Amino acid sequence: MAKKKNVQQKNEKKESVVAHILRLSCIYYTVTTFLLIFLFWLISDDITRAMHPVALMLVLPFCICFATANTLWHRAVLSGFLAVLVHYALTMGGVWLFLFLPNKNPDAAASGALILFLALTLVYALIMGAVGFMHRRIKHMTRESSEYTSVYKK
Repeated sequence: MAKKKNVQQKNEKKESVVAHILRLSCIYYTVTTFLLIFLFWLISDDITRAMHPVALMLVLPFCICFATANTLWHRAVLSGFLAVLVHYALTMGGVWLFLFLPNKNPDAAASGALILFLALTLVYALIMGAVGFMHRRIKHMTRESSEYTSVYKK
C-alpha cells in the first residue's frame, strides 16, 4: 500500500512539473509575442507586415525549451557549472532550432550564423553572469542577517 502511495506521489510531482513548465511557457510566449509585435510597431507603422504567423507560432516551442531550462535551473536538479551548461544548451538549442533555422535566408553566409551564435552566447553569458552575481549576493546577505540560535541549549 505504501509503495503504491509513493508511486502516486511521484506521478503527481511529475504532473506538477509538467504543469509548471507549460504555465511558464504560456507566460513567456505571451510576453515574447507582445514584445515582438511592439518592436515591429516601433520599426514600422504597418503592423500587418510584422511577422509571419508560422514564425510567430515557432516562438512557442522555443518558450517550452526555455521554460524547461529554467525549471531545471530553479529546481536544482543539477548543480554548478553543469546546470549552467544544460540551461545554455536548452536555451541556445531552442533559439537555433525554432527561431533561427526556420527564418534563415537561404542566401545568407555561414559566417553570419556564426557571428549571430557568438553574439547570442555573449548576451547569454552577460545575463547569466548578472543572475549568478545577484543570486550569490542575495545568499550572502541572507546568511549574514540571520542570527545564530544554539541548537544545543535548551
